[in-house]
Amino acid sequence: MVLEIHIPSDYEELLAATAQPEVIAIQRLLTLARRGARFNAKWDSAMAKKVLASASIYPLLSVLLSIDSAEHIFPDARVVDAAGLASVRKSILKYQFSRDLFSDSEMVVCKDSSEIRPNDLYSTKSLQLRPREDFETLVVDALTAQSLSSLTATSLYRRASALGVVAAELFENTDMHGRLDLSGKPIGSDSFRGVIFKRIRVELPVTRPRPEEPRMRSVDCFEISVFDSGVGYFSSYTRGKDISEASLDEEWKVLHNCLERHYYPQVSDGRAGHRAMGLFEVLRAIQSLKARIEVRTGRLFAYRTFLDGELQAQMRPRDDFAHIAWPKPRLLDVERKHLAIPSKHEPLVGASVRIVVPLN
Repeated sequence: MVLEIHIPSDYEELLAATAQPEVIAIQRLLTLARRGARFNAKWDSAMAKKVLASASIYPLLSVLLSIDSAEHIFPDARVVDAAGLASVRKSILKYQFSRDLFSDSEMVVCKDSSEIRPNDLYSTKSLQLRPREDFETLVVDALTAQSLSSLTATSLYRRASALGVVAAELFENTDMHGRLDLSGKPIGSDSFRGVIFKRIRVELPVTRPRPEEPRMRSVDCFEISVFDSGVGYFSSYTRGKDISEASLDEEWKVLHNCLERHYYPQVSDGRAGHRAMGLFEVLRAIQSLKARIEVRTGRLFAYRTFLDGELQAQMRPRDDFAHIAWPKPRLLDVERKHLAIPSKHEPLVGASVRIVVPLN
């Protein structure tokens, strides 16, 4: 199967106008690649020059440029030759996060068939994951650059630290479960894992607006997304059970068990023991940030939100000793909003987790 992809001159405007998170578009592209699709990418000349000059600030296009099964057609042959394209691909894999996020987005990506490991994520000497403290520093630096001056240093550090811990947990999970197939072998040439930082604006409902006030407001937010193109939560947990033979309810339970050990004890785990933060701790961190988390894996699209103005469902009753209500360790379905009952989506490989944090 060969798919034609056109990158037009107004690509940036089209991307900004879509409600589709960019990380899920990446996941769809990698799903097609994993299923054997080949791509003919036809580039607008002006857009090609912009992207090739600084590819990593265009996450989706960076992945497209890095896929082995993609052929690239430039209207002007002088834009880049084969050697130039190889150099661009190498620069994508060696990219390091800017400390001031000079663009609206940037991505550090790991292509597992390559010998290059991003310096922001892996030690260049040992090729092992960097310690979690380094992830916190990455997030603190990025969040510091984007936050409004009204944030105190203490508030900023608390928010960035919480986000850094969650981000470290998520990428560590890709290193454990997103690099290899179920037999322990490399997945293939188009196996990717990555972290995306973005500055975005989100439309949110106004809480109890006055009659003359608008019902929606635009909020500056910082987004961090972690993705991989591995076997996914379900296959990793069940050691290869075909997802098409499982009910949505079983897949939903497996997702919760991956995030919170033995949440559903009747669903067995075939993996080696690993105790992560736990879903409750993740949700408490997201709650402290007044943020939103989305998880896309297999046929599921789950989320929880604590953004001001959005419905905060599935909370524990507040008792006499709690100054706030804590979240139940449960994800909700994106389409059904306040219900912990899954709806079916197109199956995608791997997993992506997206966290959106308001900056003001």
